[in-house]
Amino acid sequence: MSRKSKDSLGEQAAKAAGRALKSAAKSAVKKEIRKAVGKTSKRSGRKIPVLVFFLFLLLLFAAALGITFIPEDKVPAPLENTYVALVSRRNYLVRQSRLPVSCYDDVHSLMNPGSDPIQIYFAPSPKISSALCAFLRSAVRSIDVCAFDIGLEAVADTLIEAKKNNIKVRVVTDTDYLKRNALGRISKAGIPIVSDRKNSLMHNKFIVVDSRYVWTGSYNLTDNGTWKNDNNAIVFESPAVAAGYQARFDQYWSERFSNDGRRTELPQQVFIGKMPVYYAFSPTDKIRNVLLDELDQARSTVDVMAFSFTGAELAAKLRDLCKRGVKVRCLFDRGQAKNKASRDEYLHKIGAKVYISPNRRGKMHHKVFIIDGKTVVTGSYNFSKNAESKNDENILILRSEPIAKLYTAEMNRCIKGIKGY
Repeated sequence: MSRKSKDSLGEQAAKAAGRALKSAAKSAVKKEIRKAVGKTSKRSGRKIPVLVFFLFLLLLFAAALGITFIPEDKVPAPLENTYVALVSRRNYLVRQSRLPVSCYDDVHSLMNPGSDPIQIYFAPSPKISSALCAFLRSAVRSIDVCAFDIGLEAVADTLIEAKKNNIKVRVVTDTDYLKRNALGRISKAGIPIVSDRKNSLMHNKFIVVDSRYVWTGSYNLTDNGTWKNDNNAIVFESPAVAAGYQARFDQYWSERFSNDGRRTELPQQVFIGKMPVYYAFSPTDKIRNVLLDELDQARSTVDVMAFSFTGAELAAKLRDLCKRGVKVRCLFDRGQAKNKASRDEYLHKIGAKVYISPNRRGKMHHKVFIIDGKTVVTGSYNFSKNAESKNDENILILRSEPIAKLYTAEMNRCIKGIKGY
């Protein structure tokens, strides 16, 4: 037999073997599929096709996801715990993705007669930093940033761009954070920076744009402030309020910090549009006394969100309110509650309903009072001795039921831990 014939026979044999193997493989796969589809449930004794089982799981997942989009106030009481667990898990997955997607009501715009709409932002959220940059880009003449910690590169980029567009930009910050890369870039761009002394904190988080618009709250301009910590920021148009914040900024710009400053000549009442507001700065304005006066007016409820609460006088005032029948709720940061000086255990003993934040990835960083569902106190001021007597801080007091409703909803979210921690 020739070599060619042998090769031809070999090829034919190989092809035949290949076809047989392919046929056997197909038969084996079909057999396994039939076996899988015919699996039985030991408990029910009924045949449950695997594909149907997976379809059931898919529908169950879709139903669970759908439940998370039911408005919280529409959830039946028996399903509340299930709802909270599902929403918490959904928001956690969204947060881990770091996509620019809101997983709770973190952005609000409230119409306000006589002014531009009031904007309120809650964190952790991907929206708050982009909103801040948009606020800075709205400047026409000037930007004055008074911020404890500036770590967001996007903020640095926006301020540098504003400087290039001939907008007057100034920055006041705390000495401890001068080595931040973002601040280094801001300085190299020719933007002037003033920092405080080291024996106290320049703890404010406010910005004044064009001497007309104000951004303030508890939000530090950092990645943690954006992605991990519970925070709030409020933005509004009010030349009257902006004038007060501008005057305090100019004082810092003259390197008069802490008790070197002058007491604010607080008017009886200023306005954001037609909404009455008050503001104050520590340590010169004795914010603690302002807060005690506000709490004295409480008749039904007081809600407290506090990163740090060590003030004896404020704790005593809440005790008195509990005795008067006022319902007091307090939410504290988990880490700060371990501080021996924290008043959480004392407040629990005297009748306040005390919650410890479930946020384990970050801090419960709010500094808020909500009084009778119609007054909100917010700002940078922690309820502590240092905030009262040493640090540079600010508070804003707003008389508004719609704003109080938003902050109450935020407190409820923080208590339940459904923000994606």
